[in-house]
Formats: sequence, structure tokens, C-alpha cells
Amino acid sequence: MKYLLLLPAIAFFACQHSRSGQQAGHSDSTAVIPARITYTGTLPCADCSGILTTLVLEDNGAGGEPTFKLKETYQGVGGKDQTFNSEGTYTVLHGDKEDKDAEIIQLNPDKDRNLQRFYRRAGDVLRQLDKDRQSIPGSLNYSLKRVEE
Repeated sequence: MKYLLLLPAIAFFACQHSRSGQQAGHSDSTAVIPARITYTGTLPCADCSGILTTLVLEDNGAGGEPTFKLKETYQGVGGKDQTFNSEGTYTVLHGDKEDKDAEIIQLNPDKDRNLQRFYRRAGDVLRQLDKDRQSIPGSLNYSLKRVEE
């Protein structure tokens, strides 16, 4: 009779141990995978035919700072292309003078103001902003479109 009462207790503790082991294994196998979004386009250039721009934003999950990689190729400078790569961190700001619900991507928030860049996100498009987070006036296309990876 004692053994009959002991069997359910052993089964209960075995199930609890098995579940906690599964949960630990589960959390390890589903660690936060960085979200990666790529935007590309050709931005206007004053002294070249255009700046082929690729911006990769990565959200490095809880505890990791969001990072970016920016590749800019100035096309046709002195008869050839010149490529510049930069990387750093970014932050997301909410709202501006034009749209209180806007989502603004700020590259290099901790750097000198001359190294900062701003983009307003609208769906799958980023629109470059000036240093004061305002839309750049004129008819030129300052947009980067999301690329499916």
C-alpha cells in the first residue's frame, strides 16, 4: 500500500523535473534572434550622379544595443565610384513637428551632431531628414526602400 502512494508522488516529481528541463532547453533554443532590416536606394548627390546607399538595421535583442551598417557608394566621382562604410548604434525617436506619431531612426545618437543621420520610417520606406529632423525640401528622391532578405 505504501508503494501505491509512493508511485504517484514519484511520477509527479518526474514530470515536474522533465518540464523544468524542457523549459530550460526551450529558452536556450529560442534565444532572441536579432531582427535585421535592410533598406537601399540611390540618394541625390551634389557632385556625383548619385549615392547608392544600403542601410542595415539590426535589433540585437534585450540587453544589446541596436546597431547599423551603412554603405554609401558615390557614383561617378572623378570617373570612378568611391565607397564609404560606417557602422554604429541607432535609436528610435517618436514624433516630430510634422507628425506626432512619426518613427524617426537616429544613427549615431551618442556621436557629434555632424555624424548623426535621421530617417523617418513610413512602412517599408525610410525618408532621409536634415540635421534638424525636418524633411528635405524639393523634388529629389531621398528615400530608401526595404529589401526582403
